[in-house]
Amino acid sequence: MNPDARLLRNPLVALAPTDEGYLAYDTTGDRIHRLNAAAALIVELSDGTRTADALIADIAPMVAGEEARAGCARWIAGAIEDNLLKTLAPGASGPAAPAGEYFSSLALRLRSRGHVLAAFVCQHHAAAQLADDAEHWATLGDLAHIIGRREDARDAYEEYLTLAPGDAEVEHILVSLRGEAPPPRAPDDCIVQLYARFAEFYERNMRQDLEYRGPELLTEALQRVLRPTGALDVLELGCGTGLAAGLLRTFARRLVGIDLSPDMAERATATGLYDTVEIAEITEWLMRSRARDFDLIAACDTLIYFGDLRQVLMPAVKRLRDGGTLAFTVERGEGEPFTLTDSGRYVHGEPHIADAAGDAGLRVLSIDRTVLRYEYGEAVEGLVVVSRRT
Repeated sequence: MNPDARLLRNPLVALAPTDEGYLAYDTTGDRIHRLNAAAALIVELSDGTRTADALIADIAPMVAGEEARAGCARWIAGAIEDNLLKTLAPGASGPAAPAGEYFSSLALRLRSRGHVLAAFVCQHHAAAQLADDAEHWATLGDLAHIIGRREDARDAYEEYLTLAPGDAEVEHILVSLRGEAPPPRAPDDCIVQLYARFAEFYERNMRQDLEYRGPELLTEALQRVLRPTGALDVLELGCGTGLAAGLLRTFARRLVGIDLSPDMAERATATGLYDTVEIAEITEWLMRSRARDFDLIAACDTLIYFGDLRQVLMPAVKRLRDGGTLAFTVERGEGEPFTLTDSGRYVHGEPHIADAAGDAGLRVLSIDRTVLRYEYGEAVEGLVVVSRRT
């Protein structure tokens, strides 16, 4: 290396800070580098004004000993070879840095290919360059959440809400990320907003991408205690787009669906499988009448938006006829009775389910552990519960 050459960070390298230093993604080489504190400082100081010797002299007070300084020199040589740093001849100007949109577009492509950590680094770089664009912070929060960087997710979502206040879905997610006391259930406006965005591709995403099997698993559990004779009055809580309707119809002479989301309820109605679909918050709907007018009440991945299950089970059991069946799926948790997770959904423990069912006047017939779906490549363990009114 020319001793007079100045060092410049490659402008096509995206950076994201970590507790130890930096994550650096070389966009041309498609490679992630993990930089410690000393390497991160070298990269920060490589602004095209210093030679390698000058840079090492500048950081000498922070690097103890000749061996450490020699190590810095070796790292610089390796960083040049790895394309993290560029060398500039005296008087030469360096390559122009690409616009922030270059990195955000690249983040989108990387995420679509499953390279989520690289996408996060690129999106972090883009958000720093385009700090007044709320959507870049929202996207960064999503990516940070996927890779489990909770503090980064919280900070990005906080910045997003500063620029674009009033997002009910993000406000709900932040409850867990901030460590605040959870609400009894996910707010109505959060659910409506979430499924307005999700409804159009809900079935494709759940079935193809997430391999969701909630309706099938619930039906298998029900078939152990009920015959699909088509003779029952059936209520589905949180019917969504109607994924479970065909299976529940085998039990039903009358099938009623309730959902809070107008967008989802519209698609459920379009299936033609329900006798009635109503738009309502389910606990409010259950308490509208005291009539015991159902033989079976089912809920597939609906109670994941509630904390204490008593708030649903107690009004639901009042709508069941004697000997009626109540069946549902939830995501499984351990330790606490129920917990609001960073996903904005609640997980529930088996003891809580048994306690809540008993308090509601239900006898639990079965609780099956199973995989409900996959999320970010990881199995989501759930519980399939069948109970009967005592």
